[in-house]
Amino acid sequence: MTRVRAVLFDFGGTLFDYGALAAGERDSIVALARWAGAAEEPPVILRAYRAALKRVFYQYLPRPYYLHRDLFRDVLLAMAEDLKVIITEEQLARYRALQHERRERDFVLREGVPETLTALRAHGCHLGVVSNADDDQFAHMVKLGRLEPYFDSLLSSEQARSCKPDLAIFHEALRRADCAPEEALFVGDSLQQDVAGANRVGLQSVLIWSDADHEPPAGEHRPRHVIRHIPALLKLVS
Repeated sequence: MTRVRAVLFDFGGTLFDYGALAAGERDSIVALARWAGAAEEPPVILRAYRAALKRVFYQYLPRPYYLHRDLFRDVLLAMAEDLKVIITEEQLARYRALQHERRERDFVLREGVPETLTALRAHGCHLGVVSNADDDQFAHMVKLGRLEPYFDSLLSSEQARSCKPDLAIFHEALRRADCAPEEALFVGDSLQQDVAGANRVGLQSVLIWSDADHEPPAGEHRPRHVIRHIPALLKLVS
């Protein structure tokens, strides 16, 4: 069996759970819609946001590189169009400030992350983060998690000029880790971005799947391993 020399992590949804930020994100979206003049109840506004997010995400997914500020701006503008309101640049800036404030209030790492990272470092693994994020958001979230001391490399899609599942960002992460694909685990929460890209490069893909009531959907993107909690990684490198 090939020795694991590196463990590479997605960030959002993997090292922290988006669920912890969900209430603040909902508050920020509803506030933006209200500033723009939307009179609908919050559930209607949030349904419009989710529908816009799904449409725009699949428009961007085939692109090898894009800025996430552009993606989410397009989502919000598409939501506004569905709600028949117009969002101004001033309102978008105000929304981002509120979102930033809520994230600082609510951010929390997944259970066992610091302890697992410490144990992986003691095992001799190179540790890296490979995130689909613009530099400013990536730096902010790393700071909130106090994660920098644990990692040997921190790679954003803006630095790599490549967004998962595009292969270039994975190749750059492997270059920084100085190891072959089969010698590295890639841990993520997205089948379409993390698992799909990792599998194509030849990394050992690991899906973190927190839903205790359902198994991951069967499809073309199948992870090598499925874990429910971050500490389960220790069994894969021992």
